[in-house]
Amino acid sequence: MIKTTAAEQAIRERIEARGRITFAEFMQTALYHPVDGYYTSESPFGATGDYYTSPAVHPAFGALLAKQLFGMWRGMGKPSDFTVVEMGSGNELLANDICSYASEISDEFFRRLNYICIDRYSLADADIADVSGITRVLANELPLRDVVGCFLSNEFADAFPVHRFQIDSGEVLEVYVTLDDAGNFQEELAMPSTPLIEERLAGLSIALADGHKGEVNLNLKPWLADVVEALATGFLITVDYGYEAAELYSQSRQGGTLQTYYRHTEGSSPYQRIGRQDITAHVDFSLLREEGSAVGLATLEYTTQSEFLGSLGIGEMMRQLREAPLGHHERSANTLALRELLKADGLGGFRVLVQEKATGLTSMPPIKSIGGKSRTPTVPLLSSRHMPLMEGRYPQTIWEMPSLWGETGYDVR
Repeated sequence: MIKTTAAEQAIRERIEARGRITFAEFMQTALYHPVDGYYTSESPFGATGDYYTSPAVHPAFGALLAKQLFGMWRGMGKPSDFTVVEMGSGNELLANDICSYASEISDEFFRRLNYICIDRYSLADADIADVSGITRVLANELPLRDVVGCFLSNEFADAFPVHRFQIDSGEVLEVYVTLDDAGNFQEELAMPSTPLIEERLAGLSIALADGHKGEVNLNLKPWLADVVEALATGFLITVDYGYEAAELYSQSRQGGTLQTYYRHTEGSSPYQRIGRQDITAHVDFSLLREEGSAVGLATLEYTTQSEFLGSLGIGEMMRQLREAPLGHHERSANTLALRELLKADGLGGFRVLVQEKATGLTSMPPIKSIGGKSRTPTVPLLSSRHMPLMEGRYPQTIWEMPSLWGETGYDVR
């Protein structure tokens, strides 16, 4: 028998005391319950967790972001204190990779770089490397003001609790969570808990058919407002999976985009393993752009991760990797991981949105070219801190033949 988690028990008690709750409230408790919500567990990331992110796949992701941040610093006139704020930093792998390669790009830039990791919780596997220049802050909000630099969000917005809806006889109804007589979770349709749900759908200029289900993320607007309040001048980079509204709410997605993950496997119900599985929904990038514009963030670029990393030189890193004096296994493992970052039906299909506030910049070219007195870093290589994708997909490659033979004069590549 599966033990009831404290998160599930809290949800049950809330429903029994007050009646049905919104799915957003259910999701908030399942993910962020202070005792054993999903994101308070020790390791939801990586090989032993339920999913992996781009930083875990290969350090090139962090290295290329460092290159982009260097360009932003240069484009802003090289401010003496350039602060990068990573929101939802998790195990801080990305922070360590960015700071490591920032030092290879430019000594001056590295000296000016102030990297702040913000997360709600301190994970057991955080602080995984000793890189100077990183400050760690535990906070639910953004306790910062007058930041000059860049806010960085990598797979952060997709974890915001969402309200779910369904169209019934042309009417927008909200999906609530309640309990049946046997104590099982069940969904119930009723009038929306807030007019903001209908307002968002009314602004789409999309006719949603009866039975269409979907999600509305009402946390994006206050989050962007908090970022703008904290940012004096600089940028916001958002990397996540999602679509523009026309695609997000299209007929092909009339079942919505809500997903659950447990041990790298997509689940079928958010009402199982409460507090033990990830619950997520695709990001509405149209809403991010619209709400960003409303609070003073201008869009500089909206593209895919594959195109974004391509413009920063991942192709050159691929070339360096082919020419590097590496063994067959190490070269293959790194090549596989770099390609994983670019896969159109995977991480490469993620969206990247770059917005700016009060920088005076109106396009990306001034902050894309690395130029100046800087060094182009060599391709970084996988370490024990990153995902062993090669071994996971091809277990037989764990043993590399030359290592069994000892030193020979043969080139077995």
